[in-house]
Amino acid sequence: MIAIGRLLTLCLCLTFFFAESSFSQKAFKQYTDGAGRFTFEYPSTMTVKNQGPDEVKIYHPAATLRISAFVQDRPKKSPPKAEAVADLFEKLKQEMKDCTVIEQGKLAGLDGAQGYNIYSFRDHRGMELVQLVQYFIAEDRVLQMIISDRTEGFKNLEKVIRKIHNSLKILNPKLK
Repeated sequence: MIAIGRLLTLCLCLTFFFAESSFSQKAFKQYTDGAGRFTFEYPSTMTVKNQGPDEVKIYHPAATLRISAFVQDRPKKSPPKAEAVADLFEKLKQEMKDCTVIEQGKLAGLDGAQGYNIYSFRDHRGMELVQLVQYFIAEDRVLQMIISDRTEGFKNLEKVIRKIHNSLKILNPKLK
């Protein structure tokens, strides 16, 4: 009897483990850029809206979490350096109200000239927002992925936001 009880307990534990595992896999979808340049995961409850061949916006109509990814030409044809984008953020920070840099760094496992900034600021409506801006710089192009939410939303969804951020993969390092 004890052996049967343990076997049933083991079966129930395995059932819950696999059910939770398949749920978490279904909770996210993978977005792949139409040109095959990059990919990342996003919550399956969100809506994808392509803004053209070089831009996508992902949002949920009832939430403030937003994801925007776009590729644009680099204005200067110089060697790709992440420091150039960091300098732009310093200038941008001076223009925003109550702008505070929360975190800066490089995404582990992503090779190349890249980095990210997380900062909070007050927008033109006076709303407090937090943005995580990931950038990847190629010779002729730049990819930016911006994940933004209200300050309280960012705190509540930080694990989800980190999962989206950490899932970014560059499929074509030239971004062409």
